[in-house]
Amino acid sequence: MSQDRESQPEQELFRLGGDSSIQAKTAIMTRRLTVKKEIRTLGLDLCNPKRLVGAVVRGGTFLDGVVFFPSKLIPRSKSIASEILGTRFFPELRLIMTHDSNLRLDHNLIETLTGLPVIQVDSAKKRESDDFKPYKVGRNWLQVKSSLPPGVLQEILSTTWATGMLPEPLRIAHLVARSRFFREKHGFPS
Repeated sequence: MSQDRESQPEQELFRLGGDSSIQAKTAIMTRRLTVKKEIRTLGLDLCNPKRLVGAVVRGGTFLDGVVFFPSKLIPRSKSIASEILGTRFFPELRLIMTHDSNLRLDHNLIETLTGLPVIQVDSAKKRESDDFKPYKVGRNWLQVKSSLPPGVLQEILSTTWATGMLPEPLRIAHLVARSRFFREKHGFPS
């Protein structure tokens, strides 16, 4: 376990009673998120219905790895959360970003099951529903929805955004999902 997750005494987590694993995740989830320069973020790109790709990025600078999820899991948020928990990157992850323009995932369920805050990002210029709010980083605007406080959300976007129209975890996941590898090796359309 990383140092951030150990900051809360273990005795408190065990004293919660009942189903301690669910309550422990809730206790971790409700604790204040510290945004560091190299915060590890999993970006999930769902733009292509045939594949789900994740990119683990530290801040907006370093790519730690790429995760491929079975395409049959895309409509099943519970299965995707389970796959995220099973990745080798999970112990170091602090948040999840999704680029899911069709809103196929249950983001609240993923947030609950993984214990990580989920930030939904939409690059559309105007989105009038679904509680998305505009955020500006540099000269770029995004529509964002999250349970995180606006100040923390703005800090995360500033930390994870390096270039392009999306924060780095989502930009990299999007590029990999649309890469030539899938077209040539797996026969997927671009």
